Amino acid sequence: MKERDIERMIAFRRELHRFPELSCGEQQTAERVAGMLREIGVDEVHQGIGGHGVVGIINGLSAGRSVGLRADMDALPLSEENTIEYRSSHQGVMHACGHDGHTAMLAGAALSLVQNRPSSGRVVLIFQPAEELGTGAPAMLDDGLLERFPIDAIFGLHNWPGVEAGCFVVHDRPHMASSDDFEVRFNSEGGHGAMPHLAPDPVLASGLFVTALQQIVSRNTNPEDIAVVSVGSLQSGHASNIIPASARLKGTARSFKPEIRRQIEKRIHDIVEGIALATGCSPAIDYRPSTPPVANDPACAALSRSVVAELWGEALLVDHPISMGADDMGAFLEKVPGAYAWIGNGCGSAAPQLHQPDYDFNDGILEKGSRFLAHAARRFLDSNRLVQGVI
Repeated sequence: MKERDIERMIAFRRELHRFPELSCGEQQTAERVAGMLREIGVDEVHQGIGGHGVVGIINGLSAGRSVGLRADMDALPLSEENTIEYRSSHQGVMHACGHDGHTAMLAGAALSLVQNRPSSGRVVLIFQPAEELGTGAPAMLDDGLLERFPIDAIFGLHNWPGVEAGCFVVHDRPHMASSDDFEVRFNSEGGHGAMPHLAPDPVLASGLFVTALQQIVSRNTNPEDIAVVSVGSLQSGHASNIIPASARLKGTARSFKPEIRRQIEKRIHDIVEGIALATGCSPAIDYRPSTPPVANDPACAALSRSVVAELWGEALLVDHPISMGADDMGAFLEKVPGAYAWIGNGCGSAAPQLHQPDYDFNDGILEKGSRFLAHAARRFLDSNRLVQGVI
């Protein structure tokens, strides 16, 4: 991209940052994205897919296969602590995960692809809502995304603090975990704290549950596998001398293998039922499977690495540990082959971390991310054309 194009995309990114919207409420963000795509000159713009999802189409110079490029658009329920001039103008809402940057990188890739169209095929630009809830990708798929806009592969980028700015990480194994949420209730009729023998105690049941959860990973999961089960909320009672009538707990379960994911769900149900029987409480559990693991297709991962090496050299390909964080890009990767790469947002003690009130996307990596996405699309479409030519 030319310097004025880079400045345009940075201004677009900062505009999105200033006016963030939460998952499932990205109405104005979607309108602005659709408007930018029309300004850029993409061939088709479709809105309202799976909620506030936006799809743009860029046709190549001749017929061929299709490749998808995906970015997420939603923000988080956090109050921004930065003092930058484009800080969030919406109290309690901010782009603390860089989705404003992801959207701008994809818009930049769209601009590049319009200015220099692929020799064959078409590019499907997917701007996805509600990633932070893990519902946006499934909603777009359920709304017929792949039936209306078939793709043969999909590529995306997520900025990654802790990696040097502008370097890339492309994993060959699953690198972002599945994410399932659960809510458990232990119910009783309540009673007096001085007469505990007269009523089952939901607080006691809750304590046993939190402790027992830890044996799922330590005693029911192969040590070679990676899994996490955490309770993030426990609510019960309001007085020191009253046995409350109920206790409610909320938690998350993360893993990388489908069989481990199923095992964790079963064991949580088993533990709830066992503790309820032991304490006399009445149990209720709502287990909600959310996002699958993010697993790159080996060929698409290799293509992604070759793009980085061709554009900037192999020195920009670095290693980084996998993450227990989740991303519903995994839902797309279950349907079509693809790769989800990480681009470094900066490292060091001063680098802001994801989901923190001082986070900001590094505008210095925007142009590089746009070039990567555009080149990955061209490389996929051109490699297919060459293969067909040989045949």
